[in-house]
Amino acid sequence: MKLFNILATSFAAVLLATPTFAESDSAFVAGKQKEVDSQGSSTHASSASFVVSNVQSQPSEYTSAEATASRAFGDPLLDTRTRRGTNVLEVECIEEEVVEPAQRTTLAPEESWKGGHLILKLSFPPSEQSKESVLIDTARAHAETHNDKWALQHLPRVVASVDSLDWEGKDPNQNTLQKQLKSHFGDAYEMRSLRATVLEKLEPLSSLRSAREFAQVFYDILQVHRWLYEQPKILHRDLSIANIMFRREGDQVYGVLNDFDLSSLLTRMDKSPTSKHRTGTKPFMAHNLLNTEWDKGHLYRHDLESLFYIILIVSCHYSGPTTRAYSLPYKAWFDGVDQVISAFKIEFLESDSQMLPVQTYFAGFAHWIFLIRLMLSTGYGDRPRFPYLSDEARIKAEQYDWDTLGGHVTYTKFMEVLCLFDGKDLVTRWDAGDCFN
Repeated sequence: MKLFNILATSFAAVLLATPTFAESDSAFVAGKQKEVDSQGSSTHASSASFVVSNVQSQPSEYTSAEATASRAFGDPLLDTRTRRGTNVLEVECIEEEVVEPAQRTTLAPEESWKGGHLILKLSFPPSEQSKESVLIDTARAHAETHNDKWALQHLPRVVASVDSLDWEGKDPNQNTLQKQLKSHFGDAYEMRSLRATVLEKLEPLSSLRSAREFAQVFYDILQVHRWLYEQPKILHRDLSIANIMFRREGDQVYGVLNDFDLSSLLTRMDKSPTSKHRTGTKPFMAHNLLNTEWDKGHLYRHDLESLFYIILIVSCHYSGPTTRAYSLPYKAWFDGVDQVISAFKIEFLESDSQMLPVQTYFAGFAHWIFLIRLMLSTGYGDRPRFPYLSDEARIKAEQYDWDTLGGHVTYTKFMEVLCLFDGKDLVTRWDAGDCFN
């Protein structure tokens, strides 16, 4: 894979010169990935460098669906993050040069980004948080070396990533604002870094052409999300409308799971700085994670529940790929405080009503929604409830499988639902994810 040496000063110039950024939960993915340190030097052997310029000061339709207009499959209702926002900007590569002239002096066409439109993503994450670019690189490398190349079509690719940009100066003895905050608040304050990542621009959900294409994209996301969990051992932890993109090749669409800012290696789940906060995007967060009494962390099934809410919101809040519905039945999920939204969601899941406000364009999803809601309601209904009135109830609670709500909410059960749309098979990408009929 071609490696880039990105000029950190170029990113700083873009940051300082750009008056407006779209606050977002990034909805982009990208190309040939490389890490760059705060001085702008590559952490890998580089063969080229390039600079970028801002080509659009207004929010692009490729910015977060949770921060932009309905044309990008989003609306102001969706601008409800539970963490600090990320800024995204469409940029263009305007200059490249080979930095290893002893080896070669030109770039092959497939290696060049010149003239290409990319995405610059600016964030301010905890310094110890796993880097999005490292997690993506880990996943893509695993796919390459373990004969899972199908997964590459469903993963973002990063062009470059720059960390810190010396935003607080190089003097380690300088009494910076962050050091003062850390001194005052102690462990309650997490040291943060300014991070810039350049990504290849992909397609948002609003560019899909049929309900069946939506179904294929959602089915792809289910599979690659599970593959990430089982193979490179990464849990995404932030499924939302904004974080689902796609690639199109001919008549085929390939769903891409995007934005790994809040993702974590399973081995670091208990150590990650983000474990101090509930991660996700409010309308799509699992019932448990919005409940302040939940103390068992972020589980795999919580992401499955998020995928369900994405399908539900798309089907009920939009009358077409670019049009918001007149009625928004789940508007309260965007406006309320966490505990109230948690109560709304469990009430919805346990409702006996057979009526679902699915828009005509997305009518094919009604069957999915009905079956998954039943799956989740059965699982939540089966869980142990405190106080335990007997020793038998206490022992049952101690042995209960919280990871799957007693076996009711699993990848296999979701596969059984999502592998068919309107009675016809969707394309299964992963052999380990075969449809069970």
